[in-house]
Amino acid sequence: MRIMSRSLAASAALAVVCALAQPIASADIVNQPFASPGRDGVTIDTQAALNPDTYQNPAEPQSVQPGNMVTFGDSIMANSTAGDVVFSMATKGVAKQDPKNRQIISEINPNINSHGCAQGSPSIPKDVSAQLGVPLNDYSCPGAVLYTANQGLMTISQQVDNAISDGALNDTTKYVLIQGGYNDIYNNYLTLTGEEANDEAIAAEIGQSTQRDLFARAIDDVINRVRVSAPHAKISLLGYHTITDNTPAGWQCIYHIGDGRENENVWNANGAFPVFWDTLGEVHVQKWMSEAASRNGVQFVDQRDFSAGHGECAAPQDRWVAGILLDTTTGSHNLALHLTDTGVHALSGHIVEQIR
Repeated sequence: MRIMSRSLAASAALAVVCALAQPIASADIVNQPFASPGRDGVTIDTQAALNPDTYQNPAEPQSVQPGNMVTFGDSIMANSTAGDVVFSMATKGVAKQDPKNRQIISEINPNINSHGCAQGSPSIPKDVSAQLGVPLNDYSCPGAVLYTANQGLMTISQQVDNAISDGALNDTTKYVLIQGGYNDIYNNYLTLTGEEANDEAIAAEIGQSTQRDLFARAIDDVINRVRVSAPHAKISLLGYHTITDNTPAGWQCIYHIGDGRENENVWNANGAFPVFWDTLGEVHVQKWMSEAASRNGVQFVDQRDFSAGHGECAAPQDRWVAGILLDTTTGSHNLALHLTDTGVHALSGHIVEQIR
């Protein structure tokens, strides 16, 4: 009976790998321009995938150690690869069926945490925890939103739920880093921002909340819940770094083509288009996060001013954010529109200096 069950488990392992192979391979081809060479694929622990014990006796979820740091955020914090994001989406339905499945998936792909979120390396949470010398419990998740409702997206509040359930937020927790709100920008283009002269009056007239008010309610709730569960932790709200070009047009670079990367670039051709609405969103989120920190008596870490001149349209040697479609001159990065390794390390060092 034991031999038969192990055989069936092995078959199940192969079935999972084979079932996922085709869509993931296709995604790799599609996403080839969206990452540095070799960084767009999915991470599979073949030994774990083919081991029957993985399915029968999955390891426990991530451990919680005293004096830990807990991090919440979206893909800027998670910094996953496109392949791992596809893998997490492909296995989302299976994970929902049974909590045990989440841990099995996490063992097969160690870049998927026990809550189904793809997380890569390097990343700000990993860098900051290493520099501070504290254990990490990272709940950041690609696509996470702060105040957008009814979209089926992971919210920062749900990440806090998971951290509380896991016991990651506790009396010994030393640091908590929170970042969120950027993904809400493009999910709420038609919602008044609250930053224009008549926004509040119009919002009251039509019975809707402004983005600023939605942001404030959501972040205040998150801070309060974290504070209750981790009363001794230093809570820091992280502003976003410079992403789009901070000009009236808000230029976003869709491609960077040249011969050689960063300082070795010989020639450089860029394509850009205006996205002033996103740039305004970056500025607004920065302002709202700063206001929330002041209102709640927690720390605000300004990354925007620190990263000025390092956005996606900066010169190759200064660029900390990759372009969108085709990028052959930006330094090593996991995902288009996201931080380069250089950017991750620079911002992490800045964060450590501010929160220490």
